[in-house]
Amino acid sequence: MKKAPRDDEYAQDAHPQFCCGMGPKMDDSSAMDTAGASGISSSGQPLADNIFESLDRFSALVCADSPERLIQTFCQQLVATIASVDMAGVVIVPERGTKPETVACTDARVFDIELEQYRVNEGPGVESARTTQPVRAGSDSVVRKWPDFAQRVAEVGVASYLSAPLFIDDVHVGVLSLYSVVDHGFAEIDEVLLQVFIAAVEGAVWKVRRGEEWKTEIAGLRAAMKSRGHIEQAKGMLMVMHAITEDQAFEMLAAQSQRQNIRLTAVAAEIIRALSGQVEI
Repeated sequence: MKKAPRDDEYAQDAHPQFCCGMGPKMDDSSAMDTAGASGISSSGQPLADNIFESLDRFSALVCADSPERLIQTFCQQLVATIASVDMAGVVIVPERGTKPETVACTDARVFDIELEQYRVNEGPGVESARTTQPVRAGSDSVVRKWPDFAQRVAEVGVASYLSAPLFIDDVHVGVLSLYSVVDHGFAEIDEVLLQVFIAAVEGAVWKVRRGEEWKTEIAGLRAAMKSRGHIEQAKGMLMVMHAITEDQAFEMLAAQSQRQNIRLTAVAAEIIRALSGQVEI
């Protein structure tokens, strides 16, 4: 199996906001063709063994690593495992009006390619996102189908593209793309191998999305707990002052809220400030 480079071997890219570390491999093209056709990796091991090994290593990180680093690690493992791949990247498609974002890439050129695709709204990744189907293309096909995109990335040095959609609960959430400097256009076997890895990266993307949802949920819970605390405190003060029951204190708060046309929590905060001099809401 091909070995992924060590951290200290990663090239410094021009886009520090992305974890684009691994430079392109310059595997011999004939060796790639032979490996792909025979089901044997470039190391001489059965290709399936390499895939399962890579997936096992990736799965071990799922519960221990951050989502962003998880997707980056996945891309590196994919490049290290499939002989015909030189670079890989993951783009998350718009959610709630946001722009497409490259969340992981193994080479700075991947970021450039994705950026140009979405600038001109054409290219293999855009096509995969639009059709929610895998897209394979060699250099001639790219020039014919997406001329503006082809012109913009002509100097990048990528000759073959393979993009596949990512889904979470049947909702399209992103695109996983593979790139090669060899003009083979990728083969059907490469598309099959990519599908093997799709489930793993979809899990990582889910973790990113769920992490953001979890942060929102936690913030909401904190706000709700704080509001509840203010209401309970204001009710207690009214009960002591007026010698009334808890229900009667709540009715007083609700009536004041309606008269002033403000939220119940704001009424509670006003009462707390008025009766105890507290400023914090």
